[in-house]
Amino acid sequence: MNVFPLISLVASVICVFSGLLVFFLNRNSLLNKLLMMGLFVNAYWAFAEFMIRQAASIETAILWSKLLFLLPFLMPLLLHFSLVFTESELLKKKLTYVFLYAPALVFSVLHLTTDLIYTLPVKQFWGYNLPVAVGSWVCHLEGVWEAALLVLTVFLFFMYHHRVYDETRKKQTKYVCVGIAIPVFLSIITDSLFPVLGIQFPGIGSFSGAVLSGFVIYAIWKYDLFTLNPAVAAENIVTTMPDSLILADLNGKILSVNQSLLDLFGYKENELIDKPALVLCSEKTASTKIFAELKKKREIKNREIVCVTKTGVEKFVAISASVVKNKRGQEVGVNCVLHDITLQKQMEQKLLEAKRYASIGELAGMIGHDLRNPLTSIKSAVYYLKTKHCSKLDDKDVLMFETIENSIAYSNKIINDLLDYSSEIKLEPESVTPKSMVNNALSIFQIPPNVRVIDFAESTYEVGVDKTQLTRVFVNILTNAIDAMPHSGKLTIKSQKLGDHVLLSFEDTGVGMTKETLSKLWNPLFTTKAKGMGFGLAICKRIVEAHGGRIWVKSVLEQGTQVTVQLPIKATQK
Repeated sequence: MNVFPLISLVASVICVFSGLLVFFLNRNSLLNKLLMMGLFVNAYWAFAEFMIRQAASIETAILWSKLLFLLPFLMPLLLHFSLVFTESELLKKKLTYVFLYAPALVFSVLHLTTDLIYTLPVKQFWGYNLPVAVGSWVCHLEGVWEAALLVLTVFLFFMYHHRVYDETRKKQTKYVCVGIAIPVFLSIITDSLFPVLGIQFPGIGSFSGAVLSGFVIYAIWKYDLFTLNPAVAAENIVTTMPDSLILADLNGKILSVNQSLLDLFGYKENELIDKPALVLCSEKTASTKIFAELKKKREIKNREIVCVTKTGVEKFVAISASVVKNKRGQEVGVNCVLHDITLQKQMEQKLLEAKRYASIGELAGMIGHDLRNPLTSIKSAVYYLKTKHCSKLDDKDVLMFETIENSIAYSNKIINDLLDYSSEIKLEPESVTPKSMVNNALSIFQIPPNVRVIDFAESTYEVGVDKTQLTRVFVNILTNAIDAMPHSGKLTIKSQKLGDHVLLSFEDTGVGMTKETLSKLWNPLFTTKAKGMGFGLAICKRIVEAHGGRIWVKSVLEQGTQVTVQLPIKATQK
């Protein structure tokens, strides 16, 4: 036996040993399993190459060459390993696995059943050699595919090495990257370049796996690569924990953050490292106070503060922090855990608003019933006095009676609004066209001469709605639009059928509204007018939603407002 078959046998033994070592360091790690499988496939390649090179006959060499049909899976396993090692987002896509293993399966079947990838073994001075099918397009395609996977593998490690900040992880990455790059370089020279140049030299691609094993074993010994120890476990917990983590020095300068914090605040890691922690705080003094308190108490728990994302969105977080000490008891930094409570705060606010509105509704019902009887008595008394003394009333007396009657009517409207807001809405749907609904609202509403109304509402289809209730909504919208155009303006009404819904829009050219006004528009008791209780739009919203629709407003200050009502074609009371 010459030295070349022996080299392949030694490479096979080294790869098997290295694969088992990596696997038993952490049996549950996908990373360890992938590297073990890659080393086992390389060991299988090296052993089959050993059997081919020292075969006594061409038949034996052909048999072992066909048994190499699983070799195309080596490169996908290495790339899969690199994706896991570098924590690539590509692993979340199913198409990645198709790209990795589907071509390998095809090439494996072709290798087993045809001679399109490898031709018959040829006797050389080192034993039988397995030459590639130079003229086969399938062989060239496999070569390009394997080269692409190898280049991508090295590129992923190279980019990860520049991206990661942890020094130990950086050195681990360097050794694994070099351990893969050297075999790639050797394989390209001996298995691809030499045959093209006509240089007779045995391929040492299978031996290159032993080189990778050497670098991996050194990294395991020197930097605990693939081992499961408290430090590795802690790093894994920090990486996968749902809460955000900041490690900072005693002056508040950020040393490290986890992925959850980057996802929550929208930063990249290099944008935060070496920056003061207060960059995340909405109030810059909050961070300073927290670190000052830590110096005194050494620990704080569930302190609620407001932070701000990279895009300026406020986040409510509960921060717990403690001083970190080394093995000698020296204080070396601060560990801060941020728990996002934004959703909890929003739910609390909505619950408070719901309780407030429920109380308003209950109070409105009580007040409405209690005031209606006195107002009825006042109205009757006014009617009696006007009737009895009508011949003796002068102009001033008549004006006073009109003022009383208008005040009674307005008070009665307030009572009706209170009762309507507090009572359940019951619909009586009927089929009407958008055009007829708008016309009905316009007929009972007096449009000032200085306002031009353009009605584009359609009459080609019908909608199942409560016409009386919707008329009240449209009248309220018309009133607000007219009030927004005190001098002159244009009101455009449109309707549009979209699927099983119809949209009706009312767009004016009035004074518009501020963002603050828009945010409070649907709240009961909110109004920008001198008169009114602020129940109008709140009731309109309830009526529209009772139909299974929705209503929204867009407004630009000094340009105008557009109110859009969306209604289902078929009535669906909620």
